[in-house]
Amino acid sequence: MTTRNTSSASLLEKDLEIVGNVAFQNNLYVHGKVNGNISAPTDSRAALYIQADSEVIGEIRAPLVIVSGRICGDVFASRRISLKSTAQVMGNIHYAEIQMDEGAEINGVLASLNSISNTQ
Repeated sequence: MTTRNTSSASLLEKDLEIVGNVAFQNNLYVHGKVNGNISAPTDSRAALYIQADSEVIGEIRAPLVIVSGRICGDVFASRRISLKSTAQVMGNIHYAEIQMDEGAEINGVLASLNSISNTQ
């Protein structure tokens, strides 16, 4: 019997700056700077990790988003968002589930996707 590991991860290093949109399928770790939108299929198991030394300027759409760095733009987490103590978000956060550590900063509106779908 052969088993195959289908999970993979991509890493954007500290010295890398991307200008443009990024699309990914599995796990993406951002250590550098992205000036553009980042997206993954909302029905996937994809996870986006915004590291403490990183910055994203643009919209984020992913099932799971873990933020330790800085985001300037709206975030849509179809499954869960986790804001670590060093997280800084300047934008609205749309989430199904949220976890926030003490010290995390948000300058925007928190909107539960569950309450939006329940009112329609």
